[in-house]
Amino acid sequence: MKLVPGPASMELANKVSSILGLRLMELEYKTFPDGESYFRYVSSVENEDVVIFQGTHPPQDKHLLQLCLLSSGAKDLGARSVVAVIPYLAYAKQDRRFKEGEVVSIDVVLNILKQSGVDKILTVNIHAPWIINRSPIPIENLDAVGTLTSYILQINLKNPIILAPGKKGEDMSAAAAKVLNADYGVIRTKRDVNTGAVEVSLEDINVNDRDVIVIDDMISTGGTMVKSVNTLKSAGARRIFVGCVHAVMINNADKKILSSGADAIVATDTVPNNYAFVSIAGLLAERLRKL
Repeated sequence: MKLVPGPASMELANKVSSILGLRLMELEYKTFPDGESYFRYVSSVENEDVVIFQGTHPPQDKHLLQLCLLSSGAKDLGARSVVAVIPYLAYAKQDRRFKEGEVVSIDVVLNILKQSGVDKILTVNIHAPWIINRSPIPIENLDAVGTLTSYILQINLKNPIILAPGKKGEDMSAAAAKVLNADYGVIRTKRDVNTGAVEVSLEDINVNDRDVIVIDDMISTGGTMVKSVNTLKSAGARRIFVGCVHAVMINNADKKILSSGADAIVATDTVPNNYAFVSIAGLLAERLRKL
């Protein structure tokens, strides 16, 4: 097995290589003056099983194209197989046609990756897990919620309750609550398909004078999380801790969340960010050992 550190996930690749005791392949990489990416495999990948670490977080298009170049190049140079470790898989939000005429982006992306020589995808908490069954490439989706929640165990919590927004909310909050041995529930969300505006509600959940941990797979603009924190504050929550797997944090989303009343943010290192107190390197290394 040859580990290749793509430009988007070099730090994570280093962590995994240390755990596995495998050296990273030397990869020559530069950007031309016009912005195009250049890659060169310094050593041979012929007849090798190649594992490419390359997240597709912002800038998504650039990172995605770099992954295609690395995968297609490896196959062209004789690699036996290519596994793409994509900690954050972009374009999964557009997983179906919400309005007539829309392009289903994730289907396009997966087909492009297949044509680029990717034989298997290893990802973490994919935003739309229901797409896995229709993917043209086998996708293995690792769950980092337990690892994330284990870090939160270090906080001295008072009568905690775990909440998660959206239609994946119950599964996520239940998984986290199992680690913390706490109550859990779902923050109901409703999104306007035209404006993207989100409404949130707690329904019958009592958070008065309780510490609340809000878990989500991804925070991008932070709109849903800000509204969730505001709603929890109004309902009498004592302290609010925000946890997410993918801290994309566009347009100062983290500052908006903290200023809305959250006490802290905890994230993993699937995406480089300032709140990556939890590493998924162990999860990835364990799975790659089995490969």
